[in-house]
Amino acid sequence: MLVSFTQTYGNERLKLYEIYSRDKKLIELKNLCDINIHSFHNCSNGVIEYYKRINKVKNSEYLIFNNIPYSETISKLKEKLKELKCTHLFFTQDDTFSVDNDFLDPIELVEYIKSFSSNFMLSLAYTADMIDGRLKPGEEKNTFNIFHLNTHHFRSQTWAGMDDSPYICTADILDIIYDNIYIKKGDVWKCEYYLKEKFSRVIIPRFTTEKTLFKAYNIMGRTLGKKEQDIKNLKEKGLYAGWSSQVSSLGS
Repeated sequence: MLVSFTQTYGNERLKLYEIYSRDKKLIELKNLCDINIHSFHNCSNGVIEYYKRINKVKNSEYLIFNNIPYSETISKLKEKLKELKCTHLFFTQDDTFSVDNDFLDPIELVEYIKSFSSNFMLSLAYTADMIDGRLKPGEEKNTFNIFHLNTHHFRSQTWAGMDDSPYICTADILDIIYDNIYIKKGDVWKCEYYLKEKFSRVIIPRFTTEKTLFKAYNIMGRTLGKKEQDIKNLKEKGLYAGWSSQVSSLGS
């Protein structure tokens, strides 16, 4: 069973939903998942109901978490995935949207992913050229190529061995990423630092394609160094059109 997971925290980030509702390629891929989980962490009822109204993704289920640390929501997600007998997870942040994927056949991608039953991860945000421009594809598909990288290739001052960028993996990898130490870390920043440090040592698969398929656009929150460029890129893709008055009032 292929399950997708995205989590929103607080009320301000609901403004991202209007971008999401325009992202046909992301919605197309999610609609190939068996279950789509959207989690709300410390969100108001108005935000939750607004998302449910505009959500175009079928087979959606909702989780609501209040007054618990971020890492504990991941622990509860793992419990839910085991309950669903999840075999593959498509993980995205709520600000993850399409990049260079117009060529992509999502059915071919899902079929490729499901050919692995264990020990598999595909990063959707990074390309082999970002890591090492000398690498050659290990597999050539009709609409994408696969580079057989792992977390060791990513390990540098520029790239973390593992982070919270979008990926698809087999379920067995999740216990390696989100181990008991991670679950005890609490807030998201400590969790991210732990992943960076841990995967400077631990090696797991982290395949890539030749294109950045999806990525987190840093237009909200604490990491806004490329905000204006990200907004420009979203506008060029037809995903960004400002905020409606309804969204502005709900997020206030």
